Amino acid sequence: MVDNQSFQLSVEELPHQTQEYLETLFAVGNGQIGVRAGHPLKVNQLYDGNPGVFVNGFFDSEPIQYGEWAYGYAKNHQTICKLPNLRGIVLRIGHECSSDSEWQTERTEMNLDMGAGILTETYHVITPSNKQFDLSLSSFASMKRRELYVCRYTIAHCTFSDPVALSHTLDQSFSLIETDDPRVANKHHQLEKEVRGEYQIWTAPHSGKQIALRADLGPHQLTDGASIASIFQVALVDDNQANFFQNQRVDYATLVKEQEESYQAFWEKSDIHISGNAQLQKGIRFNLFHLNQGAGRDGKTNFAAKGLTGEGYEGHYFWDTEMYLLPFFIYTNPEVAKQLLSYRGNILPQAHARAKELGQSGALFAWRTIDGNETSAYYPAGTAQLHINADIVYGFQLYERVTGDQELIDGIGKDVVFETAKFWLNYGTYTRKQGQDYFGVHGVTGPDEYSALVNNNFYTNKMVQNNFYYAAELAERYGMYPEERNKWLAAADAMYFGFDEERQITQQDDSFLDQAVWPFEETPAENYPLLLHYHPMIIYKHQVCKQADTVLAEMLFTGDFSFAQLKRDYDYYEKVTTHDSSLSRSIFSVMASRIGDTGKAYRYFMDTALMDLTDLQKNVVDGIHAANMGGSWLSLIYGFAGLYYDQGLRMANHLPKEIGTLSFTLSYLGESIKVTLAQNDIFCELQTDSLLVVEEMDAGIRIKQR
Repeated sequence: MVDNQSFQLSVEELPHQTQEYLETLFAVGNGQIGVRAGHPLKVNQLYDGNPGVFVNGFFDSEPIQYGEWAYGYAKNHQTICKLPNLRGIVLRIGHECSSDSEWQTERTEMNLDMGAGILTETYHVITPSNKQFDLSLSSFASMKRRELYVCRYTIAHCTFSDPVALSHTLDQSFSLIETDDPRVANKHHQLEKEVRGEYQIWTAPHSGKQIALRADLGPHQLTDGASIASIFQVALVDDNQANFFQNQRVDYATLVKEQEESYQAFWEKSDIHISGNAQLQKGIRFNLFHLNQGAGRDGKTNFAAKGLTGEGYEGHYFWDTEMYLLPFFIYTNPEVAKQLLSYRGNILPQAHARAKELGQSGALFAWRTIDGNETSAYYPAGTAQLHINADIVYGFQLYERVTGDQELIDGIGKDVVFETAKFWLNYGTYTRKQGQDYFGVHGVTGPDEYSALVNNNFYTNKMVQNNFYYAAELAERYGMYPEERNKWLAAADAMYFGFDEERQITQQDDSFLDQAVWPFEETPAENYPLLLHYHPMIIYKHQVCKQADTVLAEMLFTGDFSFAQLKRDYDYYEKVTTHDSSLSRSIFSVMASRIGDTGKAYRYFMDTALMDLTDLQKNVVDGIHAANMGGSWLSLIYGFAGLYYDQGLRMANHLPKEIGTLSFTLSYLGESIKVTLAQNDIFCELQTDSLLVVEEMDAGIRIKQR
């Protein structure tokens, strides 16, 4: 069990104390179940907050209502269902009941032990008749037994002798949070409940998705100093499942021990140690903690944009997984990375159907989804972000390169790569520019959602080119698609990349640099993010980036560009980027490191490491920013440590002066590598009898096979 203070997050350390903000930050989960840290007595409207429980993959759906419909639009919404506050309890002392009248509660302790994955809280409670006592909670979502959520309640320091009756009610009612923010779910789904003996089946009425829930709801009689542990079993119901629950019930002490062991194993592989700034140290561990507890691990679910901590983005999975989250798992927990990628393989049939619906060959993965079907109602910032196809392929490619595991590629991996390459060859087109035939991709939206439906988005074209090359590599390896392979190689070699000769700047797309620059000096601070204050047409006609686009492509393929080009592009695009997306700052941090501006890299990293703890984006109440948390890892490892795959692992020391040392562990080709950066030095410790070797290079080191 880790007892270092930097693994402890206490409520007193935080800049805000609103209930909803704390519910998100102190949420606990395990990739299957996520539980917001709601008020323990909130089972109705008497107490503040927005508590709830989320089960990964459990959603309801309903038809999307369009004022004007067009062929191929997404048909149905999908919204993750928020379940009742499982940790919520009803207390009775004599004739007084906590759900009939409001009892005074004062939070005296709230501490998240990130080293063990356990949340502890204490509340001083006063009833209307002035009976007083302390209510303590210790809760966690089991990492070993993923269908279990555990909460132990203790009653102490009573000023009365009567027993306290503690019970749970699953018939809870809360008002819907009303918001105009399009990023937040604003739908209520009335679940159908059926009692079957000792468990219940809850059904989402439109999607037909079901979960099974089993718990001892009480009541339990507690006297001063007594405790009771409530163990909830929650599982998605599979059509072919004979037994809903896979685990036998065990005692509380065993569950705690298992939890501590699971987190000890996680931190041994994943921890990052930073010297010189205690706040940053805690911030990065907080981010890694939430990455661990948000990832689906069954090959059927993925990582929602807000994890399992809130309604933001309706529980949907995006490209965030492959581009911002997957690198962390590939390099530290490859078994989790494999399951996240397996999810993409499992939804390949839906991707085939979507491509067919659009009249294209191959497969087109949904921009935002839970079950694999497209749910984005606004196609310019949804389906048009075709780059998700190539993002997913990049994830498979990076996984194979770093882990050496070809089994995944032998199976579903190669099919995903081939089918997306087929799509690109059909969707893209050859055009003649400057007297030469080029292959381009038109009518798409890149990562910058403030520039929609453009031709030859640089990021998209670069990723498609990589998709083609990897497909050709696999086609040769497996002796498949010989004719298509030649076409894929030809299209990749002919890929168009716009360049402004006068300014010596890489063009984000064919028209971006021709547009007027957004009037930044005239835009008040309260008008950001722009998407909440300006019509899309006003945004689209300007040079303004919501997030890293060209700069992201150059982070992924740094070796394809000169240092001078990287710096020119960085300097230009930074000036027109608002960072309205939480996905942006980490990429600018990485690239600032790579162009030698360590001071700027550090400032951007400060934002990524502490984004949710400081509520930088002003919407933590809706859930964590998972992609930014993955981005904070990128800022450290891809940025400060310069990690870049190039026929092995290349690293360079870009450590800013504010950080004394940076230590972390990488997994490469099945071996563990311990890395420490100090000012101007990189130290690598390989396993005994390692099959790897460390080479000194002019700008750092390379780790490769002997």
